[in-house]
Formats: sequence, structure tokens, C-alpha cells
Amino acid sequence: MVPRIFLPLVSALLLLPATGHGQAPNPGPEHEALAFWIGSWEVEAVGHPNPLFPEGEYHATMTAEWFQGEFHVLCNYDWTGALGPYSELNVLGFDPGSGEYYSYGIDGFGGGTIFRGPRQGNAFGYSTEMELEGQSVVFRWTVTNASPGLITWTSELSVDGGPWILAGEARATRQ
Repeated sequence: MVPRIFLPLVSALLLLPATGHGQAPNPGPEHEALAFWIGSWEVEAVGHPNPLFPEGEYHATMTAEWFQGEFHVLCNYDWTGALGPYSELNVLGFDPGSGEYYSYGIDGFGGGTIFRGPRQGNAFGYSTEMELEGQSVVFRWTVTNASPGLITWTSELSVDGGPWILAGEARATRQ
């Protein structure tokens, strides 16, 4: 009985590369657009009054590297500032099915967020929706590849469809 199952299984595995299903995909230009993150960075940020995180100054060291296959960028942050010391990990990528970029973020406080959005030139517009104390909050994170060695971003919120609030700004300088 085992040989009767084993032979078709081995035959199917041997035929996979011939049909193209066994070939590894290659990153496209949309994935390569994330390459500006790669390296070591010093981040200076300021939090403005908002309902999600304390206002004040923040500082981080961040390292970004390609994950195997070069479809995703892993960004590891070590923050100090108004929240005290904490760590954050972001996985950045591109979803060919939706045509959107995404960021999966986790932090040392147990939080996790998924942002999605388009790219326009050298700016990436990510957003997510959440609930905070019974209110709907849209959080928008706009990242700009300002120049080689400089990334800027803004964080904005809209609570229950209200006006956008500038929650934070940051500059990352390549080291």
C-alpha cells in the first residue's frame, strides 16, 4: 500500500518545477520602492496633544533590513521619551492583490496595528481604524522618502469623523 501512494507523490513533486509552480517569485518594483528604509537610523519625534499617546519628545534608534526574499522590510525601533523606553517592530510590504502598501506593527506594550494605503511618488499614506473609549478613530501615518538619508513622517487622527489632528511628527536620519 505504501509504494502505491509514494510513487504518485514523488512523481507529482518532480513535475512541479516543470509546470512553473515550483519557481520562487521575484520582488517587483513596488517592493523595491521600500529599499530607502534599509540601514541604521536616528529618529527624533515630537508628540502633539492627542488621545492616543502622550505629547512630548521621543528619540529612537532604528535598524531596517530586508527579510529573506526582499519582499518585506523589518524595522526595529528602540524608543525613549514621553512613554518611557519601549520597542517596536514594523513589517513593511506591498500587497499586489489590493495594490496597497502595508505596515504591520507590534510594540513592547502588547499593541499591534495594521496600516494600509497607497504610494504617491515618494510618499506612502498608511491608515487604520480603531475604537477608543467608544469612539471611532482613524489614524493616518504619512511617510516620505524626503531625500537619500532622510525620512519624514506625520501622524494624524480623526475622532468620530471630526477634523484631522496632527498627533506627531518625526525625522529619521541615516547613520
